[in-house]
Amino acid sequence: MKVIVYMGEELENYGALNANFQNAGSKNNVGGEALHAALEREETLRMMINNSHVVLFLWKNEDKWPVEFVSENVTKFGYSVEDFTSGRMRYKDLIYLGDLKEIEEEFEKKVKSGVSTFSLEYRIVTKTGDLRWINERTFIQRDKSGEVTYFQGVVLDITRRKKGEEELKKTLKMQKVLITAVNNSPAVVFLWKNEKYWPAIFVSDNVVQFGYTVGDFLSQKIQYGKIIHPDDLKRVEEELDRSIQKGEVSFNSEYRIFTKAGDMLWVNERTFIQRDIEGKVACFQGIVLDITHRKKTEKALRKSLKTQEMLESIINKSPAVAFLRNNIGRIPTNLEKLSANLENWPVDYISENVTQFGYSVEDFLSGKVHYGNIIHREDIQAVAESLARSVRERYDSFEMEYRIITGDGSIYWVEDRTLIQRDSKGKVTHFQGIVIDVTERKKAEKMLEIQRELGVSLSTTWNLQTMLNQILDTCLKIEEIDAAGIYLKDELLDQINLVAHRGLSPEFVKSVSIYRADSPEARQIWTEKPVYRMDFFADKMTDLIRKEKLTAIAVIPMKHRGEIIGSLNFASHTTDRIPQNVCNFLESVALQVVNYISPLRIAADLG
Repeated sequence: MKVIVYMGEELENYGALNANFQNAGSKNNVGGEALHAALEREETLRMMINNSHVVLFLWKNEDKWPVEFVSENVTKFGYSVEDFTSGRMRYKDLIYLGDLKEIEEEFEKKVKSGVSTFSLEYRIVTKTGDLRWINERTFIQRDKSGEVTYFQGVVLDITRRKKGEEELKKTLKMQKVLITAVNNSPAVVFLWKNEKYWPAIFVSDNVVQFGYTVGDFLSQKIQYGKIIHPDDLKRVEEELDRSIQKGEVSFNSEYRIFTKAGDMLWVNERTFIQRDIEGKVACFQGIVLDITHRKKTEKALRKSLKTQEMLESIINKSPAVAFLRNNIGRIPTNLEKLSANLENWPVDYISENVTQFGYSVEDFLSGKVHYGNIIHREDIQAVAESLARSVRERYDSFEMEYRIITGDGSIYWVEDRTLIQRDSKGKVTHFQGIVIDVTERKKAEKMLEIQRELGVSLSTTWNLQTMLNQILDTCLKIEEIDAAGIYLKDELLDQINLVAHRGLSPEFVKSVSIYRADSPEARQIWTEKPVYRMDFFADKMTDLIRKEKLTAIAVIPMKHRGEIIGSLNFASHTTDRIPQNVCNFLESVALQVVNYISPLRIAADLG
């Protein structure tokens, strides 16, 4: 190497200079010409050395090693020749204190061994206080009795080389750490040739996790491309080729490989594309990571999400609204706090079909609406008490029917079926369940109860007018109707008369109190079919209805023993249409009451 060759040249030159010193001082060499030649040669060598990389020292074998000679290029260490020759600096003063003891011991050992030359590497301190590494080649000078008198030292600054060696040590150490880390990690490192099937020229030891050995790949017994699943190989080749054509420096892909045992694994490959100075692809440096577990998890998750989507679709198409309320630090479980904070019940999940109540999912998840906000004010205390009792008595569930206020202000009845979830310590963590709209069922139950009460009332009433008033008052308990009238047939006058009414203005009552038997209104009744349309009335009657602000009507003929005896008439000022369940109820009432009205009507006519 250049440094070593140069160092050899300097040592050779110094050997010649040393010979000159000795010859010039010899008593046998006293000729003027010889002396002149020696001095001339000495000057030439001195110039060569002072312009070289080596510094020459000559020091006595005395305490602190006083220096008798030093080459002028000692200035590269910040010192002058005079610093040493004056005695201000001795050679031991130059040596780094941390190395001095070891150097003294080495010198003593070499002296005792009888060698004439040796080399040491140690640190010296420059005049500015910096540390420099040197290689010092020492020649031991002895007198005739063999005692050491001088040491001649050739000093070469090797600081840069030492730093390089230190960096190399660190690099090798780090490389060893990295190789150990790689071999202990799940990531397998490859270096592949840019050839078909990507033969490997390096592979980390942890390739054994795939069942292969390093030798399997380096011997070319196994080529990487051949362990890739055939269904994936073409895709991987095409993806890599596209990355190369685009000039990209890396490539990433997920595909399947076969282990040595024939098992199939999913891997993620991250490859760095290495190019030569001409830009041609030289090799590929890849990191291959087993992602089989992740792929299985993703597959299970996709299946789970598909199932979840299917379940959500079923739920969202059903009348049941699903919800989840997290209880951790949010919903009190004792009665007092629960009642006070019921309106603050937040919802963590609610199914999309909550729209049937006039709200959106976002209304609840954003906190704009809390579940407690929609519970009817008259029911909220009962709900709080029932839920608190279920929690206190450690029930697994809570079931209750109560009213809620929909987004448009309507009142719905719901059935709440809630599961109370607890942790291992029995503390309530969350509530999950469904809320089902049971408004129609509650209305049906109410209608049945109204009919039952009406039947009991009519069975004990013998006054026709009282009976008619009872029928109207009872029917007006239905929310969808707020006006009513009963017409009875007058056989003598051949007309139908309004004999009882509710919720109508006096002007309207006066206008509709009597219909001739041949009027359109009467003829519709004689058809025996209920009427729920506004257009069956004559134009004059239609105008009256509009002025009365009636928006929906129901006309139910009453038939007794094959004869129409009158009709039950109902109307609404608020709804556009009488609901079907209410129509069914009114028709049922007509069938029920006609059996009570007809006998009293006959008795009244006879009386």
